[in-house]
Amino acid sequence: MLITRLAVNVALLLPALIASPVAGAVSTPVARCPAIATNAPKLPAAKFDEGPTISQADLVADFDAWMSGLRRLNPGISIRADLRAVDRQAALIRRSLAGPMTRREAWKQFARLNPYLKDGHSGIYMPDYREALDAHVTAGGRIVPVEVRFAADQSLRVFAVTPGAGDMRPGDRLLSINGHSTKELVAAMVARSPGDTPAFQRAYVERRFAALYWYLYGDTGEYDLAVESVQSKCHLQVRVEGAMTLPEALQPDPTAQDLFDWRILPGDIGYLRVDAFDGRQSDALAGVAKTAFAQFKERGIHALIIDVRENGGGDDPLWQQDLMEYITDKPYAQLSRYVQRITKENADPGDVVGDLKRGDYTDRFRPKASEPIRFHGPVYILAGPFSYSATIQFMVAAQDFGIAKIAGEETAALSCQTGQVHRIEQAKTGLGAFTPVTAYTRPSGHGCERGVIPDVPIAINEVMPDETLNSLLTWIGANQRVD
Repeated sequence: MLITRLAVNVALLLPALIASPVAGAVSTPVARCPAIATNAPKLPAAKFDEGPTISQADLVADFDAWMSGLRRLNPGISIRADLRAVDRQAALIRRSLAGPMTRREAWKQFARLNPYLKDGHSGIYMPDYREALDAHVTAGGRIVPVEVRFAADQSLRVFAVTPGAGDMRPGDRLLSINGHSTKELVAAMVARSPGDTPAFQRAYVERRFAALYWYLYGDTGEYDLAVESVQSKCHLQVRVEGAMTLPEALQPDPTAQDLFDWRILPGDIGYLRVDAFDGRQSDALAGVAKTAFAQFKERGIHALIIDVRENGGGDDPLWQQDLMEYITDKPYAQLSRYVQRITKENADPGDVVGDLKRGDYTDRFRPKASEPIRFHGPVYILAGPFSYSATIQFMVAAQDFGIAKIAGEETAALSCQTGQVHRIEQAKTGLGAFTPVTAYTRPSGHGCERGVIPDVPIAINEVMPDETLNSLLTWIGANQRVD
């Protein structure tokens, strides 16, 4: 992790309520939570990246351009969304554009449509937010010094903290940041997050938390964090200097070491982690995969886990060339049907730009007949709530053609994905608006209204991800002979 999970120094502690002893009962010592100091100086005023101020007329023009672009390019908003609900929310947002706004303020309004589109490929964002956040910390700015994950009960938990966070530990329940309750934080972020489902929106909030906090609440340099300790149940509060290192999911250019890893686990089970199908990392993934599978062959592994829990997608050719080639010799595809909006970029001879084209997909990708380091044993693809886009395409191809078993819980992303994402120009605000132009049906031809249903149900623990991996290892150990 880029923000360390180890905490040091002493935290300031809140008192816990102590129940009065029952009359006549034998008095027993009661553990008390240390008191919290209340005289901390006020935090500096939050600093924001506001961007330029846009006139009311230009705000409306960009919003209308976004709505027009969605209808012109999307293969069918109603495939995913309730059109009436989309139109109602769009009308409310348009009416809210009553005067000049900064770009950040415009995003706060425009982005309230994102959840209604019910598609992680469709939405509006602050422009180049990874690069902007990187520039912010490079110039001496800070980001919120905690990474978060949702627990099974939907409470927001500490996943990692920057050094100096006292007794805070992974798993502690986050109560507030700078006086903003987690209920407020989560509501504000989810209300502006894209995603196929509410579960995917939460996964998006987890991985984009630092950026969303910066745009919504600004940078105060130092941050007051309050948590409930998972061990003592005491309330802890500490003022922590903001972090200056971005989490992996927010880095503009993560390294191959960040994205890919392999090893051989106890029981001679191969493990390959692939956190992105990023075309910029194609050579790196190819090298890692070749090395890993050569070692898997040499060691004679009995089973293989491909971990894509942190993989938000990318380019299909990467999983086709660097994963499928090493785990199957069967022909396969990731779709059975499609509906596509014709654009200049995807038009075939005779197509009319703007028309919809529907069709069955009967082509097959055919791995090489012989691959010396191909693994022929059982393969398990371990997915999580953030697995998305090309990762879902990889999973349904593997599942529907009997190439690998999917492990985990039902995916937060829908099993029938959209793709070929196009940008919709926002000439005045400079915001980033996007929409897919193609919708796919998975190879099996059914199940589009659900996520990918796992073959091997394993509870996903986002807060303690190693527990999920250990659960899968236990399952494989108990069921390996069956495979």
